[in-house]
Amino acid sequence: MDNVITIFMNYKIKRLVEYGVLLFQQDTPFIRRVFSSYFQTFIDNYYYGIFNTIDDETYNRKNLKLEFIGIMEEMLYDYETYEFAMSPEEYKANQEIIRTLRDLSYEIVRIDLLDIQEKDQIPELVQKLVDGNELLSKYVEDSIQKLIKLVKDTYLQSKRLLQYQDEYFTLEEKYFTGHNDCCFMRLVPNIKSIAMYRKNLINKVYEKDEFTSSKFYCLIQKISLLLLHNFLEKKENKKIFIELPSECVSRGKIQDKIIQLIDNPLFQKYVYLGVPYSLYTTQKNAFLIDYHFACIQDFSHINDIYQKVEDIYQDAFSHYLIVSNCRWEEKEYFLEFQNDVLTILVFEEE
Repeated sequence: MDNVITIFMNYKIKRLVEYGVLLFQQDTPFIRRVFSSYFQTFIDNYYYGIFNTIDDETYNRKNLKLEFIGIMEEMLYDYETYEFAMSPEEYKANQEIIRTLRDLSYEIVRIDLLDIQEKDQIPELVQKLVDGNELLSKYVEDSIQKLIKLVKDTYLQSKRLLQYQDEYFTLEEKYFTGHNDCCFMRLVPNIKSIAMYRKNLINKVYEKDEFTSSKFYCLIQKISLLLLHNFLEKKENKKIFIELPSECVSRGKIQDKIIQLIDNPLFQKYVYLGVPYSLYTTQKNAFLIDYHFACIQDFSHINDIYQKVEDIYQDAFSHYLIVSNCRWEEKEYFLEFQNDVLTILVFEEE
């Protein structure tokens, strides 16, 4: 099961490939693979901030062009192994395809970056882009209406995903004192309009341990959709902290399904898995993976809070410590704590 961001990006790449084969007027598995390589590079650069062949990690047209040149050279180098597996004519033709599709792919990504607010804008925006682009104009010829239809279909499908809302669960946000760039999220049942006696029943069922893993999967997907929506709408994403349930960790390993769901660069950039310190101490091997973790600790029953903080600091598995609860007279210590390595987050009073 893939993260919803990964699903969306894979769909986007497939649609860009459809634009490509329409304009190139040739459609073979090899051509689709070449297009996919260029468009995956675009996704990595623009959406994830990942650059594979250059050191500068700033997205702009110049760097994208340099990345495409680097990817082209890598594909040509890798393709040398096929030189004696086919005729010289086919080998040279495929080399030329790799070179030709670089420039065409570079211009096609402009379609993905069109500022489309309404479906009715698409014909005018696509026509204007093509008319002002010498290379696209050369390839489009009589296919402009087919291209417009493809762009419309992509827009409508993308819109449908981004506007999806389930009626059963919602995200609850809690904030930390003095840290406006961070928030804690959890999944709660969406029962505002339900009668009180039914709310109590739903909450009792919702809190059953047997549903913990399923709720966490749902939480990850809803946050993924939120991150994707914010990015596409050019809204700022905060650092998001969520608590990893102990039911999702066993034998020194986080469930494979969880790993699959969080295995996306955009998600990994903003989301921190909060791990109760007691879980960390019994399952340390589970947290050796390259991921953002935060430690969660309830201090309300800890006699020596200073030693506990020191223990957590010495373990150094996270740069963040979330105080889930503490005695009122000790709260000031956590709020005033300063350390170059460890940041302590205390929930705002409700």
